[in-house]
Amino acid sequence: MPPKTRYTREAVLGAALRVVRGEGLHGVSARTVAKALGASTAPVLAAFETMQALNEAVVVALIDQLVAQIDETEASDPIRGAAFAMARFAADRPHDYAALFLHPHPSPPDWVALRRRFSDPLGDSERFAHLDRRQRNALAWRASVVAHGICIEIWSGRWTRTGDAALWRVVDQLIEPIIGAIEAIDATP
Repeated sequence: MPPKTRYTREAVLGAALRVVRGEGLHGVSARTVAKALGASTAPVLAAFETMQALNEAVVVALIDQLVAQIDETEASDPIRGAAFAMARFAADRPHDYAALFLHPHPSPPDWVALRRRFSDPLGDSERFAHLDRRQRNALAWRASVVAHGICIEIWSGRWTRTGDAALWRVVDQLIEPIIGAIEAIDATP
């Protein structure tokens, strides 16, 4: 008799992420994750005490993946890069975007990591180094709101031009005025 396959917590989480990518967060159940894992429900229930714990782990993993995508995006400034990465994420992974931002969560996710991807690099950017921390945070917050607006348009299917050039264009058209407004406030005597 061959040895039993041991399914790790990471393997179960990976299977849950595959379910989310295909069906959305609402599709995650012990049965669907087990099917994606190629196992019974026992490893799913052994790896996570509750389905809520599994869903929370999925959200944390998705935030980590989005942050990594933001970090990997090359742009002339960090605000544009973060907005483009979010738009690319929404276009390429609509179920993942919905799981993060459009699905109700019993306990709110820790959005600090994502928020920091918008605001922390601004102090190191030549373009934004002159802004004080409050202004950088305001810029990051406003830009993230607009980026989410872009993502909602993409996710809903109202914005169908999702090639890189089109996404950079819409990011520039909508993010640059926010940057300009903050810079104008900074320049006011």
